[in-house]
Amino acid sequence: MAVNKLTKQEQLVLGIVLGLLLTGWFVKYYRESHAPTTPLVQQAKP
Repeated sequence: MAVNKLTKQEQLVLGIVLGLLLTGWFVKYYRESHAPTTPLVQQAKP
């Protein structure tokens, strides 16, 4: 039975990729749930 073990470098890369993915999902969720109620663009007053 062959067991595939990741090297330390592969584990590091996998951890970084998963961390970035989770961070991206969190930011997306946060921005969707905390959307501003007022428009960001203000009209210029003459």
